[in-house]
Amino acid sequence: MTEKRSDYQKKIKNQKSNVIFDSVKSAFNNDEDVVDVNPDFMRSTQFNSKRVNNSHQKREQRQSNNAQEYLKKEDKALKLKNKLNLAIFIVLVLIVLVLLALFHL
Repeated sequence: MTEKRSDYQKKIKNQKSNVIFDSVKSAFNNDEDVVDVNPDFMRSTQFNSKRVNNSHQKREQRQSNNAQEYLKKEDKALKLKNKLNLAIFIVLVLIVLVLLALFHL
C-alpha cells in the first residue's frame, strides 16, 4: 500500500520540528569536549586565554558599534520627526489659508 500525501506531509512536518528543537538544544550546549576529532591534539591554556581575551575584546567592540549605530538611528529618527512635524504644520497653515480664501472671496 502506498503512503498517502497527508501522511507524508505529517512525517516531513515532524522531521522539521525535530530539527528546530535539535538546533536549539545544540545552541545551549556548552560541552566543547564531547567530540574529540584527534585525541592526541590538546590546546594549550595560553591559546585559550588569548582566545577568550580576543572574544571579549570583539564583543566589547561590537557593543560599542551597536551603541553608536543606535545613537545614529536615534538622531535620524529625531530629524525625521522634526521634518514630519514641520510638514504637518505647513499643511495645516495651507488649509487655513485656503479656507480663509474661500469664505472671504
